[in-house]
Amino acid sequence: MKIAFFGTGDFSANILKSLINDFKDDIDVKLVVSQPDKPVGRKKILEKTPVKIVAEENNIECLQPNKLREDKEFFEKLNSLDLDFIVVVAYGKIVPKEVLDAPKYGCINIHWSILPKYRWASPIQESIKTWDKKTGLTIMYMSEGMDEGDILKIEEVEIWKNNQTPDLFKKFEEIWPKLLVDTLKWVLSWEIKWQKQDDSKATYCSKIKKEDWEVIFENETWEQIYNKFRAYYPWPGIYSYFNGKKINFEEVELLDYNWELNTWEVDKLSKKEIWIVCKDNKILLLKQVKLEWKKSMDILSFVNWNKEFLDYKFD
Repeated sequence: MKIAFFGTGDFSANILKSLINDFKDDIDVKLVVSQPDKPVGRKKILEKTPVKIVAEENNIECLQPNKLREDKEFFEKLNSLDLDFIVVVAYGKIVPKEVLDAPKYGCINIHWSILPKYRWASPIQESIKTWDKKTGLTIMYMSEGMDEGDILKIEEVEIWKNNQTPDLFKKFEEIWPKLLVDTLKWVLSWEIKWQKQDDSKATYCSKIKKEDWEVIFENETWEQIYNKFRAYYPWPGIYSYFNGKKINFEEVELLDYNWELNTWEVDKLSKKEIWIVCKDNKILLLKQVKLEWKKSMDILSFVNWNKEFLDYKFD
């Protein structure tokens, strides 16, 4: 099968690497398309995307058009390859109809939820935040509407109580390449029937905004804070404000105890443990924190440098 692969970040790069190395007898990656390289750091040095790095390591041409709709040379190249499929994995740009119509058998997308639940940008984080017991991978035909295409295959994945976002990505990486290749084979053999999505059951999740990962102790329960921490670990994390400065809670643990104490107030549970009492009188243990413009510190070191943190009451 001749394919073009559209992707950008680390997760996409891992999938591309697996297709090249583990499924080379089935998949012939003729072209890789990634977002343009972006300047990084104070010196604004251009950094290659992870997908571009994998393409170059395997001597596969990588194109990085700024705007797909306006690049005639790009479309000419795409149409010249006589592609069976285009596979899109977290590419990060809207794919226009001209691209959708280029391959013989369709443009295939893999989405990180059981569609039509959690369309759009942050489905993994949303499934963890809402304490879902399962999520899944949906392989579908792409359409002009985002995540609205006909479903080809769904593979469910269990979400364990302590799973964080990287844990689910790892689970997906273990099943995604084979699931994708098998699905493409089924499409070619006409052994698979696609299913239209029920738009009336669709839910949506947008890009992660700053206010999403702020902890409001007055409004949020122990469970809500923990789910938010799991969802946004390791990036962007969760935070609140200490004396007017943003403080990131980089590592926390939750204790399912009921304490009749002042809520949202910092105190010592023992000589080695610093905690905050949540709205429902359960304990949020602090392990690692980072104050705005300061380096990351374990909580005991932080308290040694910031004595006023003890007995501080969060809003």
